[in-house]
Amino acid sequence: MAKNDFMRAMMKTELPKSMYSQDEKIKKELIVLDFLKKFIPPLATDERSQLEQNILSFGCKDPLIVWETKQGIINPTATNANELCYVLIDGHNRYEICQKFGLDFRINLIEIPTLEKAQDFMIDHQLGRRNLSIEQMAYLRGMKYLALKQARETAALSRDKAGKFTTDESNSRGGQNDHYGDATTDVLLDDRGGHFDHHGKKEKLSEQLAKEFNVGEKTIRRDADFAKGLERLPENLKNEVLQGKSVLKKADIIDLGKIQNTEEAAVKLQALTSPSTEAKTEKKEKPSKEKVLTLLKNYLSTAEECDALIQVIEHIKKEIVLG
Repeated sequence: MAKNDFMRAMMKTELPKSMYSQDEKIKKELIVLDFLKKFIPPLATDERSQLEQNILSFGCKDPLIVWETKQGIINPTATNANELCYVLIDGHNRYEICQKFGLDFRINLIEIPTLEKAQDFMIDHQLGRRNLSIEQMAYLRGMKYLALKQARETAALSRDKAGKFTTDESNSRGGQNDHYGDATTDVLLDDRGGHFDHHGKKEKLSEQLAKEFNVGEKTIRRDADFAKGLERLPENLKNEVLQGKSVLKKADIIDLGKIQNTEEAAVKLQALTSPSTEAKTEKKEKPSKEKVLTLLKNYLSTAEECDALIQVIEHIKKEIVLG
């Protein structure tokens, strides 16, 4: 058979339906978890509209990333703990658009051992993108710090309990626990706060992430407070902040995240989310271009006064540029 005939024959051949059935089954059973979806930065209205138009015109070209796991991993109280399930961990906006218009899409299956590592994967995957806002990057860095800190504290607590049991049991047998030596202590310290660098110096988690993201350690800790503060905001307001459209100050959100007491945090949140008199006054007092021109015409009567004003404006411009 000639090469061209062979290629034409291959193109006409239909693959067995069994090769597609598993993917189609997974697509129908896809699970979207809200506590994972929050790691997907929200799209602005124009961005969402553009993505929708692209998919309608060219189809969903990039595959959705799906986590193959078990019910017990995502829900510790599940009665069917060993049953396989499929969780969407990337492509939430594309998935919603495809669902809305009944469009097909492709999937990539990945295996991740724990829920914490799935969160870590999502955060790293999003931080690898170039179109994130400053607020989105800070939020994701902060969420990564908080997730890793929680995982290490949980692991340290578990080891503490195991160590206490071993120590008590060993002491009752005559103190035969020396073979653990200092290594156990090192592991516990590692889980509580970081690891040891190549100089043997204890390194904090914030220092590790600072190196990873090429920012200062204080930035990581501020990011963590910023993320905690954002998590306390209503969803719509949180999305506005992440899109850079909110009047809330980042410093106020960081302060909200720092508050440990629940009642104090609720009071602070109420103050932030209630209509701000200051913000309203600022909006009312901000003059339009037409009002400014009218005001200038009323106060400027000579060419010299105009020249003096131009010099002042140039000075202000330089200050703005120099920051």
